Amino acid sequence: MSPDDLQHLGEGLGEAVRTFRQAVTDVRNSVDPQMQTIQAEIDAAQKEIQQSIEAAKEPPPVQDESSKSS
Repeated sequence: MSPDDLQHLGEGLGEAVRTFRQAVTDVRNSVDPQMQTIQAEIDAAQKEIQQSIEAAKEPPPVQDESSKSS
């Protein structure tokens, strides 16, 4: 291999690495907002489930006998 061949090989390899990095950046930029939306929905669902669990732990209100006969 001549020095020119090595130079062209290096240039091609550098271009391939730059293209790959740009593709990774593009994918990350398109996926991150979607992941944030999904995470927010999961957090909201977990909060709702936790609230339901807490509400289920509370005893039901007791009705006295006078209000039942009315």
